[in-house]
Amino acid sequence: MSRIAKRILFIGWDGADWRIISPLIDAGKMPNLEKLIDNGVMGNLASLDPMLSPILWTSIATGKLADRHRILGFAEPDGGTGKIRPVSSVSRRCKALWNILSEQGLRCGVINWFASNPAEKINGFTVSDRFCMSSDAGKIPAASVYPEELKEELIGLITQPSDITPMQVLPFIQKPEGLDIKSDRNFQTLVNLLAQCSTVHNITTWLMENEEWDFFAAYYPAIDRFGHAFMEYHPPKMGHVSDKDFQHYNYVVEGCYRFHDMMLGRLLELAGEETTVIIASDHGFHHGNLRPEGSSRIMGGKPVAYHRKYGMLALSGPGIKKDMRVYGASILDVAPTILAMSGIPVPEDMDGSVLRQIFEGDSFKYETVDTYEKQAASDPVPEIDDPWAVQEMLRSLAAFGYIDLSGTESEVLEDIITERTMNLAHAYISSNRPGLAVAELAKLSPIHGEETSAKHLLVISYIKMKQYDTAEKLLNEIVAAKEDGPQINYQMGLLRHYQDRNEEALQCLEKAESFEQCHPHFYNQVGQVYLSMGRFESAQKAFIKALSMDDENAVAYDGLGVAYQKLGDFEKAVEAHMKSVALLHYQPMAHFHLGIALAEVGQIDWAIRALNVAIEQAPNNPAPKMLLAGIYSRMEAG
Repeated sequence: MSRIAKRILFIGWDGADWRIISPLIDAGKMPNLEKLIDNGVMGNLASLDPMLSPILWTSIATGKLADRHRILGFAEPDGGTGKIRPVSSVSRRCKALWNILSEQGLRCGVINWFASNPAEKINGFTVSDRFCMSSDAGKIPAASVYPEELKEELIGLITQPSDITPMQVLPFIQKPEGLDIKSDRNFQTLVNLLAQCSTVHNITTWLMENEEWDFFAAYYPAIDRFGHAFMEYHPPKMGHVSDKDFQHYNYVVEGCYRFHDMMLGRLLELAGEETTVIIASDHGFHHGNLRPEGSSRIMGGKPVAYHRKYGMLALSGPGIKKDMRVYGASILDVAPTILAMSGIPVPEDMDGSVLRQIFEGDSFKYETVDTYEKQAASDPVPEIDDPWAVQEMLRSLAAFGYIDLSGTESEVLEDIITERTMNLAHAYISSNRPGLAVAELAKLSPIHGEETSAKHLLVISYIKMKQYDTAEKLLNEIVAAKEDGPQINYQMGLLRHYQDRNEEALQCLEKAESFEQCHPHFYNQVGQVYLSMGRFESAQKAFIKALSMDDENAVAYDGLGVAYQKLGDFEKAVEAHMKSVALLHYQPMAHFHLGIALAEVGQIDWAIRALNVAIEQAPNNPAPKMLLAGIYSRMEAG
C-alpha cells in the first residue's frame, strides 16, 4: 500500500461556504485559495444533523457518527463534581485521526480542535481548544498543551483584544464614518474575534515552522463566529437591520474570508509544495434569501438556524487530480481519505468512505482493517479540570451564545443534559434510527419531557416508524396545549401524507405556508404529496419552487426527477437525479430513481451501477434488486 501524501496539512474553516467563496475567487479576492483549487479538487461536503460544531468536527476527526464518538454538544456533565464542563477529550469514545496516525509512527500536530482538552499525549504535539480560548495568559488551563515544555513559548503567542488596534479593525469596515468605536458593541465583537483568530494563527504558524510533523491539523473557528456576529449585516440588507449598522458592517463577512485567504497564503508557504493541503468546513452558512428572520447572533444556546447543509472541501497535493470537482462527499469521508493517502489501512468501522475519485489514475488502492479500537491508547489522557479554566471556557461559550448559563446551577445542568439527549435523538433520526431516538427521548425528566421541541422529535420518529396513531395523539396534545404554528401544521401534513390522506395533507401544508415564509423543505413535502396524488405537473412546480430558493437541494432534485419520469421526460429525469446524488451521495432511493431513469434512456451499464449503489445503501429494500434482476434477465434473453 503506497503512501501518496508525504505530509498533510489539514485546515478546518468552521462554517466556510462556497456560495460566499466562489464570487470572491471570481473577483480575484481570494488568490491563495484559487491557486490551491486550480491545482487540486474542490466540492461540497454534506454535513450531518444536528449541525453543531463540536459534534461535526469530532465526526470529521473520527469518521464516525455522534452516537459512536459521544461528543454531543458544547458542554457536558462532570461525573466527578456533578457540575458542567466544556466537552473534553476524555469524553470522546473512539480514536481520532491523530491517535491512529500517531500509533502508526507518524508525527502529528493538533491545534485548537473542539473537545481537545486535556491535550492528548501523542507522537507529536497538541494545543487544546481551552488554551487557544484563554483570555488571560496568566491563567492557562492545566494539561492544555502537550508536551508541557511548549507552553511557555506558546503563551507569548496569545493575542489579547487590547493588542488589536483600530487600524487593524478598520479594513473590515468600509464606511466607518459616524462609528463610535468605544461604545459600539459590534466593533468590540470584531476586536475580540480578531484577537482569537490571531492567537490560533500565531500558534499554528509557529509550530509549523519550529516542530517536525507528518500530519498537522489546525482548526480556525472564526468564519463561523464572524458569521453569527455579522451575517445579518451582509448584503442584501435585511429588514430588521438599520441603515447605519448596514453601512458600517456590510463588508465584515467578506473581509473575514479575505483575511483567511491571507492567512492561508502563509500556511501554504510554510507547508511547501510537496505537502498535501486539505481545507474543509463542517457546514455552510446562509447568507442570502434563506437567512432566517432576525439576528444571526446565537440566541439561547441555539446556533444552527443560520447553518447550511453543505460545507466546503478543497484539496491539493501529490497524486491528487488537478482542477476537478468532487461530488457526493460527506464530512464522514475526510478521516478515511486522509488515512488512505497516508498509506495507513482504513478501518471498516468508520461510517465514512475513501474519496477514491480525487486520486490520479484508476489504480489507487488502499488496505483495510477491522478497527483500531481494540487497542487502548498507549498513554491515556488524565482527567484534569482546573475550576477557574472550566468557568472561563464556559463563559466564553456563553458569550458566543453556544450555551445558556442564565438560571440556577441545577437548571443549567438539567438544560445541558436535555440538550445532549435531544442532540443524540436528532442524530438517530437523521441516520434513520427512529427507534433509538424514541428510547433516548424517554430518558428526559418529566419537566423537560413536556417540551414542545422534544415532542416534535418524537412525532417525526413515530412517523418514520409508521406508528401513525401515536404520532397523531402527540400532535393533538401539542395543539391542545395551544402550541400551534407552522411546525405543527407541517408535521400534521407529513402525517396525513404517510396515512395516504393527501387532500388533508395539502390543507395542513397550506396552513403552514400562511404563517410565515417557508423554506425549501416545505415545498419538497408539497411536491411529494402531489406525486402521491398523481398531479405530476403540480409536483414539478413545487420542486422547482424549492430549487428557486436553494439550487443545491438534493431532495428537491430527486423529487423533480421523479416528476419528470412520470411526465415521460426521462432525459431531464436523469439530469435531476444525477444532480441529487452528486450533492448528497447517501440517498438509496435517489440512486434507485436514477437507475430507473438511466434504464429508460438505454444507459444500461450506468443503470446497473446506480442500482448496485441503491442496494448497497439499503440492502433490505427489494425494489432495486427486482429491477436489477429484470435488467439482467432481459440482457440474457438477448
